[in-house]
Amino acid sequence: MSNFGALVVHGLFEHKGRHEDNVAWLEKLGIEAHSFNLPGHGDVDEKGHIESWDENIESISKAYEEIEAKEKKIIFAHSYGSLVSVSAILQDKIKPDFLILSAPHFNDSYPKFVKNMSGALSKLFPKLRAPSPVTRKNLSTDKDTVEKYFNDPLVFRSLTFKFGNEINNAQKFVNENIHNLKIPTLILHGADDKIVPIKVNDKISQLENVKFLKVENSKHEILNQDTRMFVLSEIHQWFKEQNIL
Repeated sequence: MSNFGALVVHGLFEHKGRHEDNVAWLEKLGIEAHSFNLPGHGDVDEKGHIESWDENIESISKAYEEIEAKEKKIIFAHSYGSLVSVSAILQDKIKPDFLILSAPHFNDSYPKFVKNMSGALSKLFPKLRAPSPVTRKNLSTDKDTVEKYFNDPLVFRSLTFKFGNEINNAQKFVNENIHNLKIPTLILHGADDKIVPIKVNDKISQLENVKFLKVENSKHEILNQDTRMFVLSEIHQWFKEQNIL
């Protein structure tokens, strides 16, 4: 039985099923891997809504119990999953030994005026919805990935202003407290990411415990296009540097 455990955390608007290949890859390396659906995601009645960020903290804390007994614990998170993971770490709710983040969602390209309005609108019209910024042009360079995404019944295309406001508050908390992140961290981000621009990582990329890699010719989903092999090889190399393999 492996002494290493990993928790794979999906992004916004999607679900754990889109990361099965990453779970399988980790398992092949001898790392016991688990995934789960975050609140408001997956096969639920109301997609794209949460009442409180605490729902995310409770959800990831419960999923983390799957690997808690392992000698070494890894969080492998994409985009919004990175925001959830890091906010939980900074609140001392989970304590992994290693962190891998793909395009961490510590800010985004959502129009500022919409974000600024979300606080008031979340109180007045909490269930009013804003559209997803994900398009056929900005998700991935791989056409098959794009088609599957837009035909996936578990992928949703909007979220409530209440949800959006909870994201804004979490982003603010993470950016204000990111200097407290002390664990070894690998960040990989697509150079041409229009959903979560690479510049949002300016603060975290300067931390001594962080290795930051820009993935050239890459949109948002660096693991779902022709850059996948490069990204996995970089993660594999980092695992060796950290004595995980």
